[in-house]
Formats: sequence, structure tokens, C-alpha cells
Amino acid sequence: MQIFVGERAYTVDADTSVETLKLMVENLEFVPSDLLCLSNGAALLEGGSLLANGVEEDDVLTMTLDAKGGMRGKWKKKRMRRLRRKRRKMRQRAR
Repeated sequence: MQIFVGERAYTVDADTSVETLKLMVENLEFVPSDLLCLSNGAALLEGGSLLANGVEEDDVLTMTLDAKGGMRGKWKKKRMRRLRRKRRKMRQRAR
């Protein structure tokens, strides 16, 4: 069967695993497979075969990068201290 990931078409079997598809995408797109997230509509493709994840002929899969977010630990600690101080000050004024 043929599926589309981004702009490219891939010819795969229905029993192809998601990890194998990620490796195929890595070979053509040069994106590390461990950072790659594939989704079919709203469902993420986690593991198992494509057929088990509900991927059919001529489906379009969305490719996104799994990037960690959030602030640096040191900055988060400083921000939390400031917020605690500010709340304490506001409570004192409210008395």
C-alpha cells in the first residue's frame, strides 16, 4: 500500500511496523527516528503495525518533531521564588 508522510509517498505493506516506517523516513528526510512523531489524524502512531494503528491505503500521516519544552531548571527555581515572594507581599497588604 502507498501512504504519504509529509510531501513524500512511501510504499509499504500493511504489516510494516511503525519503527520501520520511521527508519524509512529517517533515510529520506534526515530526521532522527527517535525524535520523530507520526500521527494519523488525531491518533499518534506508537508501536505495532500500521494496520493495527488504523493506517489504510493512501492515508496522509503528519510528521512532527518530539522536542522537549520548558524552562531551564535554574530559571524555573528563580521564577518560583519571585512568585512566592510576590504572593506573600500581597497577602501582607491585604491584612
